[in-house]
Amino acid sequence: MTKLPAGPPWHILLVDDEPLILEMVSSRLRAEGHRVTTATNGEEALALVEKSAYHVLVCDVVMPKMDGMTLCRRLREQQNPIPFLFLTAKGQPSDIVELLTTGADDYLVKPFEPAELSARLKALFRRAYPAS
Repeated sequence: MTKLPAGPPWHILLVDDEPLILEMVSSRLRAEGHRVTTATNGEEALALVEKSAYHVLVCDVVMPKMDGMTLCRRLREQQNPIPFLFLTAKGQPSDIVELLTTGADDYLVKPFEPAELSARLKALFRRAYPAS
C-alpha cells in the first residue's frame, strides 16, 4: 500500500450501489476539495484498494456481489488499516454493534445530513492521521 500524505485533500473511496447517494456524497466531498473514487459494490472496491491507496473508505452495507461487511472483514483480515465508515439504513443497536465489531471505525445512518458526514470524516482523519 502506498503511503499517503496526512493533510487535505484526502483521497476517499466511496462505495454504494445507489447512484443518487454516490452523486450526492461525491459532489459534496469534491466541493470540500477531496479526491473521490467511486465503486458500486464490494468486489469493485476491493480491486480498487488493491491497486491504489485511499485515506478513508465510505461504504454502504447492503450491496450486490459483495456487501460492505464482507468487504470490511476482508480488508481487516489483510491487516489493511484504512479508516472505514459505514453508511447504513440499519440503525438498531444490534446492527451498529455488528458493524463496529466487523472492523468499522464509524457509521452513519441513512438518511443523513451531508454536514454530519463531513464532520465524522474529519474526526476519522484526526484519529487516523494525527499531526506529527
